[in-house]
Amino acid sequence: MIDVIGPWNRMHHQAALDTMFRLRHQVFVEEMGWDLPMARDGMERDQFDGPRTVYLVCRDDAGTIQGSMRLIPTSEPHVLCDIFPELCDGPVPRGPAIYESSRSCISRAARRNDPHGTVWGSLTCAMIEFAMLRDLDFITAVMERRMVDMARAADWHLNVLGPEVQLAGGGVVAVTMPIDGHALATVRRQRRVPDTVLSFRFAAAA
Repeated sequence: MIDVIGPWNRMHHQAALDTMFRLRHQVFVEEMGWDLPMARDGMERDQFDGPRTVYLVCRDDAGTIQGSMRLIPTSEPHVLCDIFPELCDGPVPRGPAIYESSRSCISRAARRNDPHGTVWGSLTCAMIEFAMLRDLDFITAVMERRMVDMARAADWHLNVLGPEVQLAGGGVVAVTMPIDGHALATVRRQRRVPDTVLSFRFAAAA
């Protein structure tokens, strides 16, 4: 299942968040070699880990954190608007019904033992479920071009917002991700996620 950690319950999940920030350091700094000036003491945080940021945290049956994803309301500072606005041909999409997805990561152990990408699929399904529960219009992201092509090939039609830019790891583009039942069913089928993944329904989280 996927835990949803946001402003309404963050005070009860500090240990999980610390573990998540350590996982982000392991993946982005130690493995991928990203130069992230705000990463220190074995944890990776940045200026976009703000008070309104929402985290999706995936655990295995033993409670070990396998991966995570960050969702930021685009009314707040976020990666596409503040770092990569040139990826959009027009204005960066912003508004109360639009969130940005970023800092998705999977632990090395989970990647090694998950040939079908079910952890990544579960986090993506959780993102779509969260967005549908909050009645969001869509999710934005800065994404590797190859991932966009893979999603389109699997019948999840992401919309590219502008030009491709080459970074150290390859070409990236800005996208909007449609939020609907078809998108959810597509990811569930592709990544073998059989059912709902969010750990709770949250009327109070609105």
